[in-house]
Amino acid sequence: MRLQAAIAAALAAALCVAPTPSGATLYRFVDESGVLHYTNVPNDPRFQAVPGTSAPSEQARSAGGTAAEKYEVEINRCADTHGVDSALVKAVIKAESDFDNRAISRAGAQGLMQLMPETARLRDVGNPFNPTENIEGGVRHLKHLLTTFGDTKLALAAYNAGENAVRKYNGVPPYPETKNYVSTVLSHYGRYSGLLPAEGDAATPPPRPQPPPIQSFVNADGTRIFTNVPWQYLEAPGWQRESPR
Repeated sequence: MRLQAAIAAALAAALCVAPTPSGATLYRFVDESGVLHYTNVPNDPRFQAVPGTSAPSEQARSAGGTAAEKYEVEINRCADTHGVDSALVKAVIKAESDFDNRAISRAGAQGLMQLMPETARLRDVGNPFNPTENIEGGVRHLKHLLTTFGDTKLALAAYNAGENAVRKYNGVPPYPETKNYVSTVLSHYGRYSGLLPAEGDAATPPPRPQPPPIQSFVNADGTRIFTNVPWQYLEAPGWQRESPR
């Protein structure tokens, strides 16, 4: 079983850094022994689509460059209702789903504002893939975080990593993914609010965010994971990050 886990870990690491063919959807699940299973033909209800391995939805393709305008009325309505800057809402949606209302993250977040199932339930969102419900619930959640932390950066960090992580570190958690997320949203916020040039208008465009470096983790039975999305292992029981050699 240890060998199976090691092979599955290696496959998971490869999938983190290697692109999949255009239009090819990959599915995975973790069984009771902790072994990852991947397939392009899901024959078990436990299989879930791996985000980033399927072609964009027809709605996202048709939206094109006018994606933000597509939801303009709903964004402005929810932002005004809950007292949140509409430019910030657009920035969060841009960073979370790029205005694809069918988006699903590797962690299971769904829809335009990438609501986790428990957050959707907390904010009374019955269908997270419905743009109106998702924006309403996402803006309500964002407003809660802005009120709780009284700081836009901390609210965004909590939106990405959770409230407990922000409280634990008394600031933006030192997770590369979270720090990159906050920076990305603030960059979009500047453009949507008119404080920064629109994309494509600047003489020297801002540098593209770099993906987190690959890190390795090992558990007690010797299983090793290599991943560029390390936050799920940073606090997971039994996993220890290895120092670079």
